[in-house]
Amino acid sequence: MCVTEKLNTLLELIEIKVISEQLKHKLQQQYVNLEATLLRAKVLREFSKLKVHYIIQSEIQAQQASLAFLFSPFILANLNKTVIYNTPASLPVLNILNKYYPLEQKQNVKIDDVLNTLNIYLDLSSTELEETDFLYFSMIKALCRADISSIFIITNLKIDPAKKEELETFFKVNIYLINTQHHQKMIDSDALNIRKLLFKNKDAEYTKLCEEFSVINAELLQYCDSYNKHQSIHLIEDMFYSEHIYEKLSVYAEYMQTCLQHQKSVFRPPFLAV
Repeated sequence: MCVTEKLNTLLELIEIKVISEQLKHKLQQQYVNLEATLLRAKVLREFSKLKVHYIIQSEIQAQQASLAFLFSPFILANLNKTVIYNTPASLPVLNILNKYYPLEQKQNVKIDDVLNTLNIYLDLSSTELEETDFLYFSMIKALCRADISSIFIITNLKIDPAKKEELETFFKVNIYLINTQHHQKMIDSDALNIRKLLFKNKDAEYTKLCEEFSVINAELLQYCDSYNKHQSIHLIEDMFYSEHIYEKLSVYAEYMQTCLQHQKSVFRPPFLAV
């Protein structure tokens, strides 16, 4: 698909899995010249003042403990990191975030505007792409940004370590792999009590769940900073009790709600005007 050998390496990142014709067509529609866009971002990356962490997570299924990573952008933002979190808008994600703002309504917002205001952007993709295509598409979107400094891939799919290293060197980004196979199943997202999870008062069940979520996210945090495992777990656990994660989530939801209200007022037909 690409002329440059190194760029073809990107499309061979997942072992034994190749890009589909469906995704090739989607990329041709979205990018006039994908190769030029990737190369331009690579050149400009060296001069970017903003350092963005880009988190790519495979679709979260029911009862998966990897749901814990849904809170990772708010954890990183509390540490003054700028982060884009990209995952399919699966039912477990909708069950949690729809309590704060309506995800089913398409938001016409500019990612850079949200990042400049909040340091967070949740890129919740449609679930139409197969898992391999979703990861390839997300990697391409990440590498087309000149401000990306690190990419986290959270998946059970096997990533070719040699190809990963080639991409890191060529595109001048850090790529970290987080495998979710070892995570235990947990409570269904539709039964999750967010107030117990994110507020100070927790019963024994949510104290344990908070500990599990902190351990899971600690791996990601260690890649971002010089914290050891114990420090990372303790720091994240504090955020679950101090309501800092809830505050970030609430502010983000309020911002998105405001954007949605603005869209409605802008596109309101004249005969409905007040």
